[in-house]
Amino acid sequence: MITVDQKEIIRREYFIKRKSMRQIAREFHHSRKTIHKALMDPGIPVYSRHKPREKSVIGPYLPVIKQWLEEDRQRPPKQRHTAKRIYDRLKEEYGFPGGERTVRREVSLLREKVPDSHVPQTYRPADGATFDFGDAQVVMDGTQRKVHLACMRLDYSSKFFVCALPSERSEGLFSSHIDAFQYLEGVPERIRYDNMKQAVAKVLKGGNRHEQSLWVAFRSHFLFEADYCTPGKGQEKGGVENLVGYVRRNFLVPMPVVSDFHSLNAYLLSCCEKDSHERTRWGKTAHELWLEEKEKLRPLPEKMPEACVFATAKVNRRQMVRFASNWYSVPPQYVGKTVTVKAFVFRVIIVLAETVIAVHSRSYDRDEEMLDPHHYLPVLMRKPGAFERATPIVSWPLPPVYDLCRRRLKERHEGSQGIREYIRILMLLKDHPVEEVTAAVEKALSYGISSADGVINLLSQAHQPPMEIASLRVNSPPVLPNRVDQFDLLLRA
Repeated sequence: MITVDQKEIIRREYFIKRKSMRQIAREFHHSRKTIHKALMDPGIPVYSRHKPREKSVIGPYLPVIKQWLEEDRQRPPKQRHTAKRIYDRLKEEYGFPGGERTVRREVSLLREKVPDSHVPQTYRPADGATFDFGDAQVVMDGTQRKVHLACMRLDYSSKFFVCALPSERSEGLFSSHIDAFQYLEGVPERIRYDNMKQAVAKVLKGGNRHEQSLWVAFRSHFLFEADYCTPGKGQEKGGVENLVGYVRRNFLVPMPVVSDFHSLNAYLLSCCEKDSHERTRWGKTAHELWLEEKEKLRPLPEKMPEACVFATAKVNRRQMVRFASNWYSVPPQYVGKTVTVKAFVFRVIIVLAETVIAVHSRSYDRDEEMLDPHHYLPVLMRKPGAFERATPIVSWPLPPVYDLCRRRLKERHEGSQGIREYIRILMLLKDHPVEEVTAAVEKALSYGISSADGVINLLSQAHQPPMEIASLRVNSPPVLPNRVDQFDLLLRA
């Protein structure tokens, strides 16, 4: 192949010095075909192979690679062969002698991937937002655990809201939306989502979705439109996809040490607010852009929906209902009744005919019993023999003085009367703070009082205002009349 410099010389000899192709070929020792090509194309020579090079190393293994890639089409996207996995299998199963780079090059050619491109987008204020779930690790109550992050980001101002949840269930989706709308002080026209099962029951042909009825009912309170990404195309909401990683890197490194979700969410909210004042876009901070945008956001509804899911359950003979693999207690008069369970993110409310009969903290374990001791005290009053081993009583975290009070009452009362007196004292904890009842119990023990009535009396005295005793000032002792002679008259009568 001749060089570009040789081409220039040949072209000068032909076009300027007017030599013939035959003469130039003879002088420069090239064929006339080469001379003709140089005259027709003055550009840099490019080598082109007419016959593909023989792939002596990987050639015998190409049918196996093609078969594996073809089988991958029927497998889940996240469990398909990577180029490295193909290389490992070829080496282990077929004794492939080549290198990993050779395999990577051939796999890339066989997949015929066309790089995806993105179209720049221009957003109007309040036009839309994106929402997504993520996860992160934190140290909560002394233990490292995974929490779920709910992230919503406005498209125009890029102001965002992030909160932590114990799960990504429907009640968490509802709760995070309400908190986000309140923080952003309005509702955008549309929000883009993944095809999350909390919102989408089934992906239909043509881009249609069969949505969950609970999600549709919740969305109708705010009247925003829900757009869903093409399955497997998370880049269609890349802003919030990147936000999850941004929050992990900037707010959760090092891992925050918190006591509960309330303190963690307070920290995340402060981080969101600080970030909106520092991060700039188009020469303005996200907060300044949000001030422009919030005027066009839709107002919040006057009545917020309840961020919960509903379920019906029947109360068993142990005064418990089952919800989401856990048990929750109710008062004894509801045994055998069918009740409604309203499950929020952090609490469970049990209702019968619109009357709240029990409230519990939400459990995300399995087969855990959330028992309120006050639900069982009326039954234990009738069955004091079951008191000592009653699970709600054994697991009740009371100060040590209560155990001392129980033993004192058992010593001073015959039979089961001591236990009944102790149960009456425990019933006071339903209507009075534990600190006040504990102070009354300690005072009763110091006075040697061994009855529930005595504790009740001391508790009531603590709520009465202190009595003021007025002093009587006497300047001089009064002079009393002498009436002894009157008694003498009575004796002579």
